[in-house]
Amino acid sequence: MTTGTVLIQEALEQIGAHSIAAPADAAAIERGKDRLNSMCELWLTRNIDFGFTPLSVAGDDLDEPSDVRNVIIDNLAVQLAPKFEPDAAIVSRELRASARTGFEFIKTAYEVITISDKVVSSTLPLGAGNHRHGFGEQQKFHAKGAKIDG
Repeated sequence: MTTGTVLIQEALEQIGAHSIAAPADAAAIERGKDRLNSMCELWLTRNIDFGFTPLSVAGDDLDEPSDVRNVIIDNLAVQLAPKFEPDAAIVSRELRASARTGFEFIKTAYEVITISDKVVSSTLPLGAGNHRHGFGEQQKFHAKGAKIDG
């Protein structure tokens, strides 16, 4: 768990818009908070759910898993870069590649997958020795399109 302010400052450091000598101002942190929330919500619409808590203020905890922290920083840095002066916001090829690779990682690790109901074929047997006897009919196979449990 990391505060939004720390994540935003580290993202801004990656693009040269924050340092100890020239810290980012409150407006930059607020823009970073808004961009961070929208980025995480966008990922959620793409079924990537790592359990983040949207930030009300930048100092709140994001509640992100530790393996997602650097991915958030890299992707946030890439998204924040156009918001700053062109000479202050430098996105290297390595940063873009790291952001892309990290996104693929969290997509694989945290994507919510919905498993549809099992539908059986009419050629699937009920089981060895199992058959239903009705009035003159024998049924040794599942009905076509039937759903099965478990």
